[in-house]
Amino acid sequence: MTKTAIFPTLPKFDVEALIALQKANVETVVAAQKILFDLAQTVAKKQVEMVKEMMAKSEVLLKGFDAKKQPAAYADEVKAVVEKAMADVKETVDLGIKAQSEVVDLFVKRATANFEELKAVAA
Repeated sequence: MTKTAIFPTLPKFDVEALIALQKANVETVVAAQKILFDLAQTVAKKQVEMVKEMMAKSEVLLKGFDAKKQPAAYADEVKAVVEKAMADVKETVDLGIKAQSEVVDLFVKRATANFEELKAVAA
């Protein structure tokens, strides 16, 4: 028996291209992790700022409390605080959505590139 009868001809396989493809995959995951880590840091900083601001406003309200003051006067202050809190929450959610879009975009681009690169690897 000849070698070709025992070992059929295998398709060419570019090992270096496969390694490069996996390296690109890892780089994409690292980039996605950086985006999410940066988001977590930003959200944490914003939360600290919000708590500090809330504490400062609470202190001002408590020090300036006047039992003779009409409840409607306090309602405007409470409304302003609630509106600010809602704006802060919206900003945080928007940051999360933006980061999520960036991560999805990275993975979609990488998946598309993988498809093209795998065709070249097995050619």
